[in-house]
Amino acid sequence: MKTIVTFGLFILVASMVLGGATSNIYAQDDLSILVKLAKRAQDQVQSQISSESSDKIKRLFEEGAQNVNSLEESIKNNDADSAKQHFLTAMKIFTQISKQTQSDVSAKESTSEVVAKTASDSARSTIKDPSNDLQRLQVYVNSLKAIAEKYNAQIDFSELDELFRLSKQQINDNQFASALDTLQKIKEIVVEINKKIRDEASKQESQRAKEYAQKYLEQLDRLIGNAKKQGISEEIIQKLENARENLSSADNPNDIIREIREILSIKKQFELTENDRLESRVLQVEKTLFRLSQMNGVDQDDVNNARDTLQSIKRHLHAGEFDTVNELLKDLTKQLQEIKNSL
Repeated sequence: MKTIVTFGLFILVASMVLGGATSNIYAQDDLSILVKLAKRAQDQVQSQISSESSDKIKRLFEEGAQNVNSLEESIKNNDADSAKQHFLTAMKIFTQISKQTQSDVSAKESTSEVVAKTASDSARSTIKDPSNDLQRLQVYVNSLKAIAEKYNAQIDFSELDELFRLSKQQINDNQFASALDTLQKIKEIVVEINKKIRDEASKQESQRAKEYAQKYLEQLDRLIGNAKKQGISEEIIQKLENARENLSSADNPNDIIREIREILSIKKQFELTENDRLESRVLQVEKTLFRLSQMNGVDQDDVNNARDTLQSIKRHLHAGEFDTVNELLKDLTKQLQEIKNSL
């Protein structure tokens, strides 16, 4: 039979009220965490109340719910002292309801169920110190924070941080069973955060793939133009144009990679080695120019002149004027070297 004490979160809240951990929560600036914890406790208590529950329990629950509402109002009014008092009152009421509900349920249990529960409680009392599990979880969550920062994912770790503080306090007070319940709640939240980070990473990878595809399309346009000038067969040109259309409409990284591989396969069917060689050099100097433009102390006029030269190179490459492209690339390489030397 389900009881409140089997639910990890409510044990967490009851431990805070009865075990003296409230001072850790009050030390936090973000009082909204109190609302999260109080509402979760309220929801769990409510799920245990039925039409058969006594009028006393129902009245107590209404009183606890009112304190939760008052807690929210106090926070809105920036009244921290009042918020803390309402939080403590609500938690005491919910704990009282939990004890009463458990007592009512226990009275109805069969002798075998009571024996089984006693054995379970005895086993919990012999639970080993979960400090090692806590440490491993902390290391893992720290790595998640680093990954979230890398992807600039807007993840709120405040609730996790609060649960870690609570679990440490419980371990220090030798409340190992309660600490394990708190660690279980941490694991549940970690699963949710993992999913959010994966979703954000996937979104960003998709965006980068689209940006790369757009850049490749520019090269492909020049390739198609040169293929036409060199008298490449209409069949191959049509394949390139079809591949370009497919690439421009690709939405996810896998499709983009597949279409680019198809284009590379088509290119092998005809000789455009000079075009490919020049495209590679253009890409190289473009990357170098970008890196230089991000450095401190670089003259922006020099950078703008180099960008103008690069655009001119692309236009001549599109027109198939390879000799002119070669000369301009030499000049641009010299310009870039001079910018480096000036730093």
